[in-house]
Amino acid sequence: MIEWEKTSLGEIYDVRDGTHDSPKYQTEGYPLVTSKNLKGDGLNFEKVKYISDEDYQKINKRSGVHKGDVLFAMIGTIGNPVVIDVEPVFAIKNVALFKIQGGHSSRFLKYYLESSFVTEKMAREAKGSTQKFVGLGYLRNFPIPLPPIPEQKRIVAILDRALADIEQARANTEKNLNNARDLFESYLQQAFSQHGEGWTEKTLKEASLDFGRGKSKHRPRNDPSLYDGKYPFIQTGEIRNCEHFIKRYLKTYNDEGLAQSKLWPKGTICITIAANIAETGILSFDSCFPDSVIGMVVNPDISITRYVEYLLQSFKIILQSKGQGSAQDNINLGTFEKMTFPFPPLIEQKSIVATLDKLMLSVQQLEKNYQSKGNDLDQLKKSILQKAFSGQLTQ
Repeated sequence: MIEWEKTSLGEIYDVRDGTHDSPKYQTEGYPLVTSKNLKGDGLNFEKVKYISDEDYQKINKRSGVHKGDVLFAMIGTIGNPVVIDVEPVFAIKNVALFKIQGGHSSRFLKYYLESSFVTEKMAREAKGSTQKFVGLGYLRNFPIPLPPIPEQKRIVAILDRALADIEQARANTEKNLNNARDLFESYLQQAFSQHGEGWTEKTLKEASLDFGRGKSKHRPRNDPSLYDGKYPFIQTGEIRNCEHFIKRYLKTYNDEGLAQSKLWPKGTICITIAANIAETGILSFDSCFPDSVIGMVVNPDISITRYVEYLLQSFKIILQSKGQGSAQDNINLGTFEKMTFPFPPLIEQKSIVATLDKLMLSVQQLEKNYQSKGNDLDQLKKSILQKAFSGQLTQ
């Protein structure tokens, strides 16, 4: 085996960076790509800002990007190298530019910059307390083990095949998960649209023992004197992030906090009506919540709590559409006081809940498998890249 040359990035590549200035942005013109637009598998222009022709020409005199160059995020999430595979028309900021020369491979450099040696070393050595960054001088002096060009091409060919297989496996797993989610959503919609004998239409209030908005009368609401007691206090975030059951809380009320609020019982359905609208969750403990949340204690003679929560999930898109048009996209108590929902006989509700529970468990298991498979594939990719840049990639 031929010993690899030990050198630095700046010795092999023309390493530059984008503008350090903050040009005046406009509604159209030339895109200004920043580190946030680098996604590893390509450039994302969804939130890109635009600059004038004059600023574009000024930046490109120093750091013009061309086909075959490699871009690398210098700030924030450091890394995400991208090979430019078409002739680009954009300028760069907070991005390092590696200009490929002398027959070296763009993809070899990209793979090296993705290897754990690079990512872990830069994570340790990056500067900055609030936002990490690496400088241009640091990148130019960064070490790289460099094989001869034919060996670079051989390594790239092997990595292209291996990593393509990994991404295909990831895509197949994701497809299976999405199919399961689609099946659940399909049954969810179907379960409440085919009304049979004995079905009635009721408002949520008519199906409740207790129904209304939460309370947080004191102003300001974040007054420290209200908190750090024994009474859980949940907000819209806890509801949005739960999976049907609310099992966590970040804040608690003390006796003074409870006095200006209301303690809802375990089993209450919580429905958000501000910010994250129409999100739902069932309390796993007694809790207070603010008036941006509606509480519903289901009447057991009319319905089942799990049925109502699934029912609200199926109507979520409709409910959200009723909240459009305001600064914070909110819906109010009146939305639910006027809207009616389908309630079949209790025995049929139990059957619907049992089927949905079974489907939901299948989706949750697939989600766990997807996460586990994704972690395994990430480790496999890391291992392959590590072998590639330590001279151990033999096939």
